[in-house]
Amino acid sequence: MCDIIPKTIFCDIDGTLWKHNGGVFKQNKNDNVLLPNTEDAIDSWDKKGYKIILTTGRKESLRDITESELKRNGIVYDQLIMGLGGGDRIIINDKKPNGERNTCYAVNLVRNQGINMYNYDNKYITISDDQPQSVEKPWGREELIEYNDKYVVKKLFMKKGECCSMQYHEIKRETIYVLSGNLRLYIGKTLETLEIKEMKAGDTINIAPYTIHRMEGIEDSFYLESSSNELWDVVRLQDKYNRENEEEKDYM
Repeated sequence: MCDIIPKTIFCDIDGTLWKHNGGVFKQNKNDNVLLPNTEDAIDSWDKKGYKIILTTGRKESLRDITESELKRNGIVYDQLIMGLGGGDRIIINDKKPNGERNTCYAVNLVRNQGINMYNYDNKYITISDDQPQSVEKPWGREELIEYNDKYVVKKLFMKKGECCSMQYHEIKRETIYVLSGNLRLYIGKTLETLEIKEMKAGDTINIAPYTIHRMEGIEDSFYLESSSNELWDVVRLQDKYNRENEEEKDYM
C-alpha cells in the first residue's frame, strides 16, 4: 500500500456497481443485478476503513427504493448523494506541499463491466504497480519508459513482416510517433472499412477508443506510444500468433 491513511471512494451506482437498466421507470424496480467484483470491492473497502460515498444521477424521489436495493444487495456505504446531473463529474483536491503523488484520481469504467480491472491500494490505481520494463513479443519488443496514474510512454520495436494484433481499446487513448523505419497501419471503425496508411520517421497519429487498428512492419521499425494508463484495455479481434484475448501483461 502507498499509505496507511484510509482513502475516500466516490463511486457511481448504475453501470458501475450493478447493471445499468436504463431510464427512470426501470430504476424504480427491485431487479438490480450486481456486476463482477462489486461484492469483493465493497467488502475490501469496508475492511480497510475507506469512506464510501455513493453517487448517482437518480432523482431524490428514488432515494427510498435505492437505499432498499443497496441494502438488499449487501452494499454498505457512508453517504449516498442523489440527483447528480448527467454531465461530467469532476473531483478537485489539493496536493500535499512538495508531494510527488496525486491525491485524487479519475477512474472511467466501461458501463456494466464491473470494477475488477482496478486495485485501489496500488500507487497508480490500475491493475499493477509492478509493470515489466521490457517485454519480448512475437512481433518484436516493447520497453516501458514511463508509467504513472496519468499516462504511459513506451518504445516499441516492430520486426519486418510482423504485426501486432488487430485490436481496439474501450477506454485507452493513444498517440503513435514513428522514430525510424517504415510501418503499415490498418485503422478504421469496422473491419470492413479499414484504411491503410504507410508511416515513416516523424509521422504521428492519434487513436481514439473503439478505433480498430493494427501496426505492421514494412521494415524493422521503432516507434513511441504515449497513452492513458489502462494497459489492460485491449480487445483482440484477430491475431497472427493465436494469442487469446484475456487479462495478461501482453498488451499488443
